[in-house]
Amino acid sequence: MSSVKRKLQDEHCIFQDKWELLYFCMTRNGKIDCLICNNVIAIPKEYNIKRHYETHCETHDKYTGTLREDKLREMKSNLLNQQTLFFKVHKEGVACVKASYALAELIASNAKPYTEGDFIKQCIVRAAEIVCPEKAKAFKDISLTRNTVADRIDDMAGNLREQFRNKSIELECFSIAIDESTDVTDIAQLAIFIRACDTNLEITEELLELVPLHDTTTSVDIFNKVEEVLSQDTLPMEKLVCLATDGAATMLGYTNGVGARLLSKIREKEPDCKFAHFHCIIHQQSLCLKVLKLGKFLKPVTQTVNFISARGLNHRQFTSLLEDVGSEFDTVLYYTEVHWLSCHKVLKRFFLLREEITLFLEMKEKDDLAFAVDLTGHLYDLNLKLQGKHRLVTTMYDDVKSFQGNIRLWTHQGDLENENLVHFPTCQGLKHSNDNLIFGGSFFQLELLSNEFSERFRDFSSYEQDFALFTSPYSYNVENAPENIQMELIEVQSDSILKAKYNEVGVPGLYAHLPPSYVQIRKLASRVLSMFGRTYLCEQLFSLMKATKTPHRSRLTVEHLSSLIKVAAAQDFKPDIDELVTNKRCQVSGQKK
Repeated sequence: MSSVKRKLQDEHCIFQDKWELLYFCMTRNGKIDCLICNNVIAIPKEYNIKRHYETHCETHDKYTGTLREDKLREMKSNLLNQQTLFFKVHKEGVACVKASYALAELIASNAKPYTEGDFIKQCIVRAAEIVCPEKAKAFKDISLTRNTVADRIDDMAGNLREQFRNKSIELECFSIAIDESTDVTDIAQLAIFIRACDTNLEITEELLELVPLHDTTTSVDIFNKVEEVLSQDTLPMEKLVCLATDGAATMLGYTNGVGARLLSKIREKEPDCKFAHFHCIIHQQSLCLKVLKLGKFLKPVTQTVNFISARGLNHRQFTSLLEDVGSEFDTVLYYTEVHWLSCHKVLKRFFLLREEITLFLEMKEKDDLAFAVDLTGHLYDLNLKLQGKHRLVTTMYDDVKSFQGNIRLWTHQGDLENENLVHFPTCQGLKHSNDNLIFGGSFFQLELLSNEFSERFRDFSSYEQDFALFTSPYSYNVENAPENIQMELIEVQSDSILKAKYNEVGVPGLYAHLPPSYVQIRKLASRVLSMFGRTYLCEQLFSLMKATKTPHRSRLTVEHLSSLIKVAAAQDFKPDIDELVTNKRCQVSGQKK
């Protein structure tokens, strides 16, 4: 049998204080440092320490008595000062690297080019030289070269992906929102956002990836890219419960659309799955406006606005006119069909300036214009409600149903018999100035709008029972609930403690307090909580993409664009800069000062 080798830490050798004076050494952090050569003595035994000292004894044996004690204190002080200096340099290096990451994150978030780093550094160094000259050198040591900024942003994007993959292990179910747009180099870019619910019923919204489509953009191409991204992030397809798209034909096709292909793939593993495919609720709401055929007076409004604003001479003359008559406004607003929400603002400004515009173009005012101003204003308010972060699909659908109720009320109040204009202030004001105006014909269009809302939101109304059960578990009729939930629902409705918690926190807070034994109700809650009802985040991202990849930055690589957008579009996760700095060998800038 071979003998077991002894380990040094098992010998329990204790450093003795007398060795400091005898051999000019000291202990630090469990190690023995030679004060003469600053080397570490590996084995903490007197024999080894003495042997190491004997290599220097010729120069240090001459110190005896108090002289030797003074020399020991001097050498210990020098070593400690040296260590303090090294620590200070290291600390400054860490701070410089951390600042470099933080500034690179700002550059990405504001869609600035990598080269902005050099300019930012010049600014902060110049400011430091004026405000705190003694600290100017520290700012000069921050590395913000073009390559460094690019590397920092790549690091942060990788960190965000790692954070999400760690989080994805806990996911109960998830939904995705996808949309496609073209960048400045005519490359189609597919944005994929995820809304996920974990085992604690907490919601996470995040950009999964911005994926280029270099060739065709058919439903097969988009489906393959989505499947590839989900696989990279280890997201099981059977946990996908909802898809939100912009309503394009490639997305909505019943047999060959992206939604149909995803459903077919999911059913390979979950034959009885419930998969929702929603056309973006904001997009559908904006399309409902088309049924009103506002073009008959929006077109002349647009032509007039553009006639005034597009030509410098006309614009200057109209501005002078507004000044001469003491108008509240100094110009009109442009209208663009792409951003239809500008319609309300343009119409309202146009209406308020109708008298001045009449003077300028000798136009007549129209009652339809006043009606359009008020109605587009109501639609604008609804659109704002549907925006925002982490909106529940049930809340957004409630907003739409509330608006449909408003339409029915306005239709009744605004008919020829009643003509109650209380909710249409622009029409009401015009009526006061001209009592002969009749708005009943305009209000007839509200019936068209009501029918359009009912038709367009059928995909959401098909889930109305699930939404009602989720939002009102204590008032929901148990007999109308799915059979696998009925008994659990009775228990929930009978639990006085849970009911008190429901009265305190409401929905969705209640579901986080449900015990794990309520398997089916928690599953329903996680499905509804994770549902995407819109592609709002995708549209925001494309605006960011166009600001990032401009004609002047058209040569951005796919990888760099992906990293820039990943950092700039981060939602619930933020780059862990402290972790990134810890993993770096912190060095100060090598640029010439």
